[in-house]
Amino acid sequence: MPSITRNLNVLARCGNQFRNAMLADLGVTAAQAPYLLHICSRPGMSQEQLAHALHVNPSNAARQLSLLEGEAFIQRRISAQDKRLMEIHPTAKAVEAVPRIHQVNDRWNAYLTGGLTPQQLEALDAMLDHMRQRAVAWDEGKAECEP
Repeated sequence: MPSITRNLNVLARCGNQFRNAMLADLGVTAAQAPYLLHICSRPGMSQEQLAHALHVNPSNAARQLSLLEGEAFIQRRISAQDKRLMEIHPTAKAVEAVPRIHQVNDRWNAYLTGGLTPQQLEALDAMLDHMRQRAVAWDEGKAECEP
């Protein structure tokens, strides 16, 4: 059996180190980058919606959002439709950071896949998407962790 979990963990850790180094001058960490990408593409989502979309614990989302708010990347506003909900909105600083985050992610992906043929890239993408879909189904309680 291939050591998929080990390989994915190493890829994630090395990717986070790369993103931390490449985004440090923006004041963005690898952990915060996905939050900014989601918030900028879906302004006004709630903290709960964001945590669900990123498949993170709500307390982890709250911690990252507090840090992003403290660095003026986001603003939290009470929803006009539902006063109980807090909406998350990007600031101009966040919007300006997004192209750089995409550039860094693209650079890392290109490095990792260097030397693969188009057919290999297509197969890899399909296999990873299959695994992602199964992971999401488990996370959403729609599947048992059975092979």
